[in-house]
Amino acid sequence: MNIATIDSNLIKQSLRLGISIFITCAIAQHFDRISFVFYPLLAVILVVDDQDENTLDAAKGRILGTVTGGFVVFLVHTMLSGWIGIFVSLLITVPLLRLLGWGSGLSTAVVITVIFLGVHGYTKLNWYYILNRSIDTLVGIVVAIAIGRLLWPKNRLTRMEELHQRLLNSLNTRIQQHSQSLQGFTSSPPPLQPGLITKDLLEIQRLINIEEQLGSKHIKQLVQLRWRQRMSLWRSLHAQWILIERLLDALAVKYQPLQLPELADQLDISNDFGWKRLHIDSHSPLSLSQRILLEEEGTRFLRIVRSQKKLDFAVKQNSFE
Repeated sequence: MNIATIDSNLIKQSLRLGISIFITCAIAQHFDRISFVFYPLLAVILVVDDQDENTLDAAKGRILGTVTGGFVVFLVHTMLSGWIGIFVSLLITVPLLRLLGWGSGLSTAVVITVIFLGVHGYTKLNWYYILNRSIDTLVGIVVAIAIGRLLWPKNRLTRMEELHQRLLNSLNTRIQQHSQSLQGFTSSPPPLQPGLITKDLLEIQRLINIEEQLGSKHIKQLVQLRWRQRMSLWRSLHAQWILIERLLDALAVKYQPLQLPELADQLDISNDFGWKRLHIDSHSPLSLSQRILLEEEGTRFLRIVRSQKKLDFAVKQNSFE
């Protein structure tokens, strides 16, 4: 495997996890009170996340799932045993967590239920055992949160801007490539990979959703930076971008080479054509229906691009005020 192709996030995630496990084991070794290192290590694995904004939610779900699962198991094991006991425990735990709004701790509660009823001499299970295992779990949670905050903490708004700029750079590059191709300077660019665009847009939307869940202060920042309007334009531009790319690719295959100098000049967004429609000369090799289709879709595409450009300019102006 080429080392250069390894995802940097994967490396960071692996380092976070490795360091968290090392520190947790060191704490367990230093303090004799942790009888079962498995519990804090399991907490570390479940809590550490490659997106540190999710770590607190994972930690909350982890500890609540542990306590709830342990409480239910303690009550059930006095009456039932074996897989029947596990089944009944889950029948109680799952709706209880959903009722309390602790759905994020569902997976943890299931694991704890199976583990607690699977330990040797589970009939001797008592409150002291559950308390100690909960404290053990809390140790792993604290370590995971601390490492997540200390190593490569992420700024969601900065990350959103980076993705936004990367999409804009990719868009400008593609427009420039098509413009040069239509003028006959270069061959047609390779087909667009829409999956990469979709991935970045989904990541921006995911980060926006997280910000909106963090309260009015974060929502106010999103409003000031016009992220709802920017994403609305990106959703429209996404579909239109893919459509115009496929249209140009199809025409380039049919008319080899496809040369439309007047269209290339209009595709250059640095030229201020305002909101005028695209116009393709009637002497071009395209048929009437193809000209109409290309003019219509190209006009929509460029209008959205220019709207995005004007919105970015307005956001930058507001940030300097």
